[in-house]
Amino acid sequence: MTQPEQPTIGTVVAQRDATINPRTGEPARPWSIWAATALLYTGTALVFAGLGVAFWVGIDIASFNSATWLHSVVPAEPGSLVRVALVTGEFVIAMLVGAGALIAGYYGWWGYRWSRWAGLVAVAVALGALVLNPLAYGGIAAIAVGAGLLWLPGSQAFLTRWHVRRNPAPPEPTIVDDVYYGPLPRYR
Repeated sequence: MTQPEQPTIGTVVAQRDATINPRTGEPARPWSIWAATALLYTGTALVFAGLGVAFWVGIDIASFNSATWLHSVVPAEPGSLVRVALVTGEFVIAMLVGAGALIAGYYGWWGYRWSRWAGLVAVAVALGALVLNPLAYGGIAAIAVGAGLLWLPGSQAFLTRWHVRRNPAPPEPTIVDDVYYGPLPRYR
């Protein structure tokens, strides 16, 4: 005597998508995004540290001309308007460098594709820190490497996944074959 086959219960095993963070449901950040953000922020910190050192060294009237490269090229008398303009110009340059790098890092972290181009702009603006001192030069290098990491294939895939998440495809329209005009047949 043979036993009848027992019905089996089918189960669905969900496949874990490695590109999605299971905790947040957002695209998982690759190492290149982590490193790019860290380097862009570190580059900003180095530029501002270089500016702080320049301000500290420039406090002494005798060492003002050696505080930055720009001070050594443009000699100025103590208390003159040229000195005020030099220090103000260096501060403005540091602010622009910081703004460019921080924007590229922040928006790269949150997956905006245009952050790659913002990184290139940040590198171009960061070259303005050449008027400061060697500490700020390290910031230029960090910003350049961080911006370069945003162009790696892993970063590009991450940015594309975020773009698809933010801009989902429109739903497929349902095609209805039976369109009735006037009273429905059941009411005739």
